[in-house]
Parts: sequence; structure tokens; C-alpha cells
Amino acid sequence: MAKQNSIDNATQDLTITPATGDSTIQFSINGTTEFIIGVDDDADDSFKIANGSALGTNDYLVMSPDGIMTLPLQSAFLNSINAEANVTGNSTAHYIGSVTATTSIVDRNGDMTEGDGAGTGATFTAPVTGLYQFNFTLVYDIGATGSVTCQIYVESTSDLYKGHSLPTDNQVTNFSNASGYICMNETMFMSLTAADTVRFRFQGETGSAAVDDVISGYISGCLIE
Repeated sequence: MAKQNSIDNATQDLTITPATGDSTIQFSINGTTEFIIGVDDDADDSFKIANGSALGTNDYLVMSPDGIMTLPLQSAFLNSINAEANVTGNSTAHYIGSVTATTSIVDRNGDMTEGDGAGTGATFTAPVTGLYQFNFTLVYDIGATGSVTCQIYVESTSDLYKGHSLPTDNQVTNFSNASGYICMNETMFMSLTAADTVRFRFQGETGSAAVDDVISGYISGCLIE
């Protein structure tokens, strides 16, 4: 094994200067390269930490020469919400994407579904145990009769986080625009265990049949740490 400088020699630096290509250090176990770190000559000389034996394929961390750091494979998603008719109004808990599938805009790491439009809502599955943030923006039509109450929730495997809720003392119609549309928002920071799931739901109450329509909106989330 080639050796340069003793471990306790703090007066010397190790400099890697290839004639061409990337400047890297590889870490292997039993002959299999597990990780590689270094400067990618094909990406504006960005510093990277990647899985495997080459930079540019499975980059876990990328830092540009300007000091901007990104985590290209960090779990994150953004789905747009599509119209879903007559989904609540009689206290029915409606899960977004269960009547009309959402549309995936971003899905890093493949942890988010769109919902099947046949009873199963859009569902995020935590890839690892960690801290996550979720965002829920919903525009919906309260219908001709008008809900008395309405709420939105971010629901995990073990917890139900209630977000925006319009008061029971007033008809929801008092808060809507001329078209009967209401926009509600929720942002939630939560701790999840690997394989926990998260869904997005809302419900309204008139005491009668389901009349409230989903118009549009967005659901998003990401792993913080």
C-alpha cells in the first residue's frame, strides 16, 4: 500500500492533482467501492459526495464553487391537486387524490404517490426515520348549500394534525369569494419513523349529502434531517 505522510504529521498536506478528469478519493469495502468524494471536472468543478465509483451518477451532496449546497437525492415531492366533485359536506373525511389522482411535479427518491382516483389518496411513505415538513394548500367550492364547518388535516400513520379550521359560529359561506371558493393552508413539521405514511384530507359539514368540490391546490413535503 502506498503511503504518504504519517498520521501524526500535521505539518504536511495531501494534494490530489490529476493531469485530467476528476480529482477524487474512493472508499471501498472488500473490493467494492461504496462512496467517492471529490471535484467533478464535468460539473463546473463542484465538490461532490456520491455513491458508487464515479461522480455524477448518484450524487448525494453537491457544493458549487460559489458555496451553494444541494442534496439532489434528498426525499422531496410536489403534487398539484386536480378537481374532485362532491367529496364532502356531510362530515365525510376526504383524502386528496382518492377521487381524482393528483399530478406529480417533483418526486425525488420516489416516495410519493399520486392517488389512484379509486379510493386511495395520494400517499407519502417516509424512507427513513427523521424530521419532515409538509405543506397543504387547498381551494374548494363549498357548494350551493354551504358548509357550516370545514377543516384540513395532514394525517400520518400515528397522528392527525389539524390545520386551518373555519369556526362553527359562522357559515363557511361568510368566508368565501363570490364564486363560493375558499383557500385553506397548512404547514406541519413532524417526526416520522421509516415506513410511516402521510396523507392529506379535508372535510366539511352541512348535515346533508356531500356537496363540496375540490377545485385545485398543492401538496408538498421534504425530509429536513
